[in-house]
Amino acid sequence: MSLPMDPSVTDPDGLFARAKGGDEAAWEELFHTCYPKVIRVVRRRLNRPLRTLYDSTDFASDVMKSLAANLDRLDFPSIDSLIAFLVQVAEQKVIDEHRRQHTQKRDITRERPIAADVEGETRDAVLASSEPTASQVAQAREVHELLLAGQDEREREVIDLRREGYSNAEIAHRTGWNIRKVQRFLKDLQDSLHKTGGR
Repeated sequence: MSLPMDPSVTDPDGLFARAKGGDEAAWEELFHTCYPKVIRVVRRRLNRPLRTLYDSTDFASDVMKSLAANLDRLDFPSIDSLIAFLVQVAEQKVIDEHRRQHTQKRDITRERPIAADVEGETRDAVLASSEPTASQVAQAREVHELLLAGQDEREREVIDLRREGYSNAEIAHRTGWNIRKVQRFLKDLQDSLHKTGGR
């Protein structure tokens, strides 16, 4: 002889009330009942540009988190009314994100892939080089020539070593100067450069 089942356990309309009451099994059943429907709605509503940024599960999980966070303020007489509410929340979240991504500040339609398909052929986008521009190279050459003007051989060596990235200690070791002398020389050089309008 089988025992009669508790009607509240099999009643889908009482599922939300049981979950709200702290029944873990009810929460799990509620999730497995509602989540697939929510994710289906999100997939239908999510347009191509947003799909590059978000997965459908991002929105569906957010909807379920919202449900859990606002549990005390919500009440649904049936599972259908709960699903209708979750579907509406999911649609609104997608709409809100669509609006947010299409504002003038962060217009998603301006984004382009690095390899852009132009008239059927794929072209690599040209990325800005980290190398100095021609004018920057010319300016650096002028400043270097300005620094070398009027310097003796040892001072020119110090300037060239510094340009190559050597530290003050390394320059002192290579030139035989005291490190303080190297520091003073480079400081005076920098001050004179500022007075002449160099960088």
